[in-house]
Amino acid sequence: MQRLVGLVFSFGSVVIISRLLTPAEVGVFSVAAGLVALINMLRDFGVSEFVVQEPTLDEALVRTVFTINLMIAWVLGGIIVAASGVIGTFYGDPGVTRVLKVLGFVFFLLPFGTTAMALLNRELEYGKLAKIRICESIIRSCTAVALAYAGFTYMSIAWASVAGISALIIGCTLWGWQYRVKGLSFMHWKRVLHFGSNRTISDVASQLGEQSASLVIGKMLGMTDAGLFSRGYGVVNMYRTNVLGAIGAVAFPAFAREHREHATAPDLFLKALVYTTGISWPFFSCSVILAYPVINILFGEQWDAAIPLMRWLCFAALIGTLMFQCNRFLVALGRVRAVTCVELQYQTVRVGITIGAAFYGVAAVAASQVLVSIIATVLYYRKMRIYEALAVRKCAKALVPSVVVTLGACAVPAAVVLWPGLAARHVLLAFELAVVGGGAGWLLGLVVARHPLLDELKRVVSHISSRYRLLRG
Repeated sequence: MQRLVGLVFSFGSVVIISRLLTPAEVGVFSVAAGLVALINMLRDFGVSEFVVQEPTLDEALVRTVFTINLMIAWVLGGIIVAASGVIGTFYGDPGVTRVLKVLGFVFFLLPFGTTAMALLNRELEYGKLAKIRICESIIRSCTAVALAYAGFTYMSIAWASVAGISALIIGCTLWGWQYRVKGLSFMHWKRVLHFGSNRTISDVASQLGEQSASLVIGKMLGMTDAGLFSRGYGVVNMYRTNVLGAIGAVAFPAFAREHREHATAPDLFLKALVYTTGISWPFFSCSVILAYPVINILFGEQWDAAIPLMRWLCFAALIGTLMFQCNRFLVALGRVRAVTCVELQYQTVRVGITIGAAFYGVAAVAASQVLVSIIATVLYYRKMRIYEALAVRKCAKALVPSVVVTLGACAVPAAVVLWPGLAARHVLLAFELAVVGGGAGWLLGLVVARHPLLDELKRVVSHISSRYRLLRG
């Protein structure tokens, strides 16, 4: 529910802001945000994951985590602010400098919420986490829209980040008071640094690869192409953040606990993979088919050049679903070095492929991400083949129902798009027909394939029905 509310507000704000800002203005923020996201991996230093996967925690260890995170965040925040002018000059746009100064300030606030959120995740306090994140999403989105309407252009999104993290800190104070840090300490700094150094290398490599497309496009092709790529990636990004992100938030502590208590985490991973592909494959496949009406309806005709980019990026995300949880699964089992090795290999290749593709245009960069996803999937599953439950033949057999469900979901959307002139003349009607037909096809596919998700849906319906009867009574 927290992710659903977040999706509604973030999605709504993106739709509105896309009509208030130009592609070049969105590109300015995308480039600055990409740089900050890369530096943010250094700031976190893996402390959140350390808290979740650590077998035993005491007060001194929690204080040490907070202290190290505070020091790193403040140093990096100062560096971002100090270097913002040089970076803006490098990209030839003063807007990048202005955005970086505001986002650098966020680093001074982040440590006061990071440790508390990690402890809430460790204890599976999803009710409290939902309250905090929902408030953050609402305040962030409303601030961005209000400031964009008031004429703050790309700075509206930057100041919205400050408002969002402020709301998160207040939420942690209100609903996570018992998880507050009660002082500073360096007692266990060696343990934290050992885990954090390995995790940081992996995270930095991951973010460098993740943001490489925006950074390379912004430098080599210009801010307009960077903005178009951002919107082409927008649907993928929102889905990954609000749907796959919700799954990951639950899966990581679940893998860690399953490994600690029963040593059957690989079986749980396979189950999660089947569930995830049963949702993600139909979504991304339909997004490839419906790219034109999605871009046209949500963002307007000025973003039509992002349509082919969206198709390529959704196809890449469809393949990437296979390895989405591999990183955190291996970390939950304590195999941090294996993750670092894979991330360094595949992200190095990713940056190289992206730079090479940029010489042929922004569409080539988007298309190249398909190859990147294939390489990443192969590298991760080579590390996971030591687990009998995750043998290739077993994974392939388990994913057959998801393939059937995906074909069922795509049937009607494909027919709507292929119907001569329907999408061009009646784009909204065509989109509505495709969504309804795709949903019906997805449900039919679940029944025909006897997908495990069908049992989950039955449990959800039963739960809602019982709650409704209880309220009526």
